[in-house]
Amino acid sequence: MKRRPVESQEQEAAEIEPGVLIVDDLGENRRMLARALSPLDIAIYEAASGEAALEIASREKGLVVALLDVRMPGMDGYTLARALRRLPEAATLPIIFISAHDAQAYPNQRAYEIGAVDYLTKPVSARVLLSKVRVFLELYRQRSELQAVNTILSKQTLRLETSAEVIHQIASILDLDQLLKEILSLIRAQFGYCYAGIWMLADDEETIVLRAGQYGTPDPIVEPGYTIPRSQERSIIAQVCRTGVLYLTNDTRRDERYLPAEELGAIQSELALPLRFGDDVLGVLDIQHEALNAFLPEDVSALQMLADQIAVAIRNARLYAEVRRLNEELEAQVDERTQELETAYRHLELLDHSKSDFITVVSHELRTPLTLIKGFSQMLLNDPSILEDPERHREVAGIVRGARRMHGIVDRMLDIVRIDSQTLQLNYSRVSLAQLLETLAYLLQDVLRERQLTLTLQGLGDLPKIEADRDELTKVFGELLTNAIKYTPDGGEIRIAGQVLAERRQERRDYVEITLSDTGIGIPQNAHDLIFTKFYRTGEVTFYSSGKTKFKGGGPGLGLSVARGIIDAHDGQIWVESPGYDEAKLPGSTFHVILPVDRHIPDRTVLPAEVDPDSYSDSNGDIHAQT
Repeated sequence: MKRRPVESQEQEAAEIEPGVLIVDDLGENRRMLARALSPLDIAIYEAASGEAALEIASREKGLVVALLDVRMPGMDGYTLARALRRLPEAATLPIIFISAHDAQAYPNQRAYEIGAVDYLTKPVSARVLLSKVRVFLELYRQRSELQAVNTILSKQTLRLETSAEVIHQIASILDLDQLLKEILSLIRAQFGYCYAGIWMLADDEETIVLRAGQYGTPDPIVEPGYTIPRSQERSIIAQVCRTGVLYLTNDTRRDERYLPAEELGAIQSELALPLRFGDDVLGVLDIQHEALNAFLPEDVSALQMLADQIAVAIRNARLYAEVRRLNEELEAQVDERTQELETAYRHLELLDHSKSDFITVVSHELRTPLTLIKGFSQMLLNDPSILEDPERHREVAGIVRGARRMHGIVDRMLDIVRIDSQTLQLNYSRVSLAQLLETLAYLLQDVLRERQLTLTLQGLGDLPKIEADRDELTKVFGELLTNAIKYTPDGGEIRIAGQVLAERRQERRDYVEITLSDTGIGIPQNAHDLIFTKFYRTGEVTFYSSGKTKFKGGGPGLGLSVARGIIDAHDGQIWVESPGYDEAKLPGSTFHVILPVDRHIPDRTVLPAEVDPDSYSDSNGDIHAQT
């Protein structure tokens, strides 16, 4: 142990010696603690006051631990500890408080809050103090060793900064040749070597090609493209490329493999590192210097790590070039396929327009003769001679029914065209859904009675009138009700219910929901959305039946498509729920229709005027024609 009085303490610049700072206003206490630490090879710094202790702590760099007396005149131990923590040199210095008060009787929580590592009471056990300080001394020596290693590695760390530069260049340079030139420029700028070159194995793997070189001269000494046979014995580069092992010579005059080049001058040290990616050797990083023993072990280690990163950079650049080539081919194929799809789309669009035009023309052409057939057959049906002949009356009634059904199909086809072309015009008025559905039920009562079906209406009277097109909604609910009749066996039940969706009021718009449920055969789950597409029909077409209300009677597959188009035009929603299709268990189906009460989001400060129609009128005089 080396003991230094306060007045004569001087830090040696050549080597930082570990030491302990003892602070106590009583010299006898300081000497007692110093004797306890005498077995340790450390310096002892004594201070009789807090001010002297701060001066020592700011000057000495090798302090291991500070032993502070708690109760001192002027600056006490706690105040001194806070002051030490504010010194950059002693911010992390371990502090042990020493007090005459028993740790159990005297509160020491304050010491630990300040940052003390321990709290000892007087009289201090020399053995305990020695063991505690020895721990901090060992920690100090370990830190010193790490600092020495860090000092050794500082040069290597500086070298490794080049690797970060290389990675940065990889992110910004995509051309391989330009990338290699930038890498060599960074190596020369960072390491100061007179020559650095990157050699790449040719595609035939028989020759090695210089891809880039830096010589410290304005003009290149060896032009890129210069080749060396891979089998050449007197060549360090060829040797590394064959073996995949780095080659170092710090005295080229004594190395038989060194192949001198007149253009490079007096080269005396050479380091060749393989550019390896996995098990493959891509090439060689060759570095040469005019001085003897130019490559230290830490240089070799740093350059080997750099060579590994260069290999990755080369591999990535090659992959990028390959990916770019493939992308260009794919883009060309995509452009070709896109043009084909655009041509096909234009063709399909033309066909769709032609189909819509055909439907429009046919529908309009059919309406005139159908109107004549419908009108004259209705006149015949009311003729006295026909009324007196039951057989002829039945035949004419069949003509009337057929004409009405044909008229309804034509109307649906025209609705489909208007929906597809977004030309469907809605005539808005205030509509009572309760009145509309009750009218439909009344018009279909004969069919319900014939099929022995029970129709129940629930909650419709509580619904507000909505702003909508009455005739179009009549088509929608007429189709849904007819659909329920067709797919519900005789004796089944149909229920129509309504409710206000209060939970949607945060949209500043009220909605109503109508549900139409039946106890029918149900709908396959994979067809829940398909049934709303044009011309879709459930079941086999070979079993098609044209009955409007006959059980499982078919149709052209337009009604539900028209219904969805009309509901969408009203800014509403329509969908179906069904457990599945089963003619034995009859799971049934439920259609949901949601409609806004108002056409637009209303201004709550102004009450909208309502149009209240006195009664429902059927423009065709026939509900089947509308559905």
